[in-house]
Amino acid sequence: MIRPLMLAVLLGALATPAMAQQQLQLGSKNGEPSEIQASQSLEWRQNEKQYIANGDAVYKRGDLTVKADVLTAYYRELPDKTTEIYRATAEGNVLITRGDTTSATGGHGVYDMDTQVFTLTGGNLKFVNNDDVITATDSLQYRQAEDVAVARGNAVATRAKEEKTLRADVLTGHFAANEKGDKELSVVDADGNVRLTTATDVVTGQTGRYNVKTQFATITDDVHLTRGGNQLNGDYAEVDMASGVSKLLTRPGQAGQPATRARALLVPDQKVQTPGEPAAPAQPAPKK
Repeated sequence: MIRPLMLAVLLGALATPAMAQQQLQLGSKNGEPSEIQASQSLEWRQNEKQYIANGDAVYKRGDLTVKADVLTAYYRELPDKTTEIYRATAEGNVLITRGDTTSATGGHGVYDMDTQVFTLTGGNLKFVNNDDVITATDSLQYRQAEDVAVARGNAVATRAKEEKTLRADVLTGHFAANEKGDKELSVVDADGNVRLTTATDVVTGQTGRYNVKTQFATITDDVHLTRGGNQLNGDYAEVDMASGVSKLLTRPGQAGQPATRARALLVPDQKVQTPGEPAAPAQPAPKK
């Protein structure tokens, strides 16, 4: 809700172009104030019902901060003659932060305040929560009401300083409050061309789920587990990344049909090889 006093502050700022930092304070229906700042200008376009912040623009509301080269806020009129912002866009060098633990970057952002959904597109798509990093090439979406982040297009989830990577067409991260009450990444669902890489194993499949806290992952549908030159195939895999133990399992057969069997391809005299390391040299044949 934009109150008359707030509008007066805005008009005064627009009438003083010599100010180094333009600032607009806005109210809201729930009483939580919003603030928009810009280093160059703040424009109020009444016919288009827009506010445009140019140059190092910053939007703040609670623990949410949005920074970009240009921010545009769209408002609508309410029956009581007041107005409210319902949509905002961010262009150029977009940075979104929530508290001290969560941030997201991109080239273009759209925030729908009715649904509380923020969608990022463009280059440098990255979502960071503590030590966990999710990147993508198509889009990053954060559903604030559900505490869910969705990465689309060559999505990759990694944990800093650990040799663990989860890749898929789509990664969906679910957040939950920790012991301190801070939101942190709890579970990651993977869908389409899933590839889990650890220090010793590569597991591929079509769907997966990774529990961040327990470091336990399940990969399903046409699963292949590769370690060095050896490969195991099964219905699904359980990977305990904390202990380094991986298991290939099969599902029970349907009525009247035999159960599937896990299969392994073992290379003779093959030393277990860590992905990325050169293969061990072949041993010479014994002399006769």
